[in-house]
Amino acid sequence: MEDAAVFSTLAQCFGPVDEGAWDELTEAAQWDEFLDGARRLLQDDRPLGAKGRIGWTLAGRRPLQDFLCERELSALLDPPSYEARRAFAARHFTGGLPESAVPVESLYRPEVPTDPATPRGGAYLGEAALYVRDVIAGLGLEVPADLTACPDHLSLELDLVAVLLRSGMDEAARAFVAERFGWLTAYRTRLLALGDEASFYLALIDLIMGIRAQQEPYADYSSIGCATDSVA
Repeated sequence: MEDAAVFSTLAQCFGPVDEGAWDELTEAAQWDEFLDGARRLLQDDRPLGAKGRIGWTLAGRRPLQDFLCERELSALLDPPSYEARRAFAARHFTGGLPESAVPVESLYRPEVPTDPATPRGGAYLGEAALYVRDVIAGLGLEVPADLTACPDHLSLELDLVAVLLRSGMDEAARAFVAERFGWLTAYRTRLLALGDEASFYLALIDLIMGIRAQQEPYADYSSIGCATDSVA
């Protein structure tokens, strides 16, 4: 699976998707192809979008359990049914609920208040959202209507990486991955609080964070005019 397709698959895991699309995405052969592509991104010594080493086959790669705990690996190898995914999203990917864990960057990258007496706190449509919205607009694209309140939703950020790669903008894709996904450290903590039912999504977050760590040495932030990520 090409790098862009890996990011497209990750985007669909966190974004709105209907039953037919989910069943197709998680069909055994298709899902195995995604896992193979993710393994390449975790282990290839190459920039995102570039060709891997000649002769560097999957047989010679480290297993995914070297990157994920047993619970996460089991969940990743057996993706949830559409109904289980829908139920999880209803409880946790919806804002305003006690167990909300909406994957939106602004919520996990608190704004620095101008008044020192004002507490820090993340909110929708923060600086991250405005930045990602501008990147999307700069590519001649529009934020989907159901995500206009959160253009920095993880599904859109992942899909944006896929768009950059498919457009031949590999340097911009690498910079975006290295710059934007630091907030996933805080988001991962939120998912951990949900217990075992979040294992599938924790595994996906750990894949993304691993890919980000692999790409940081190759990132040229000037390619999209962005500042380095301040979130560890």
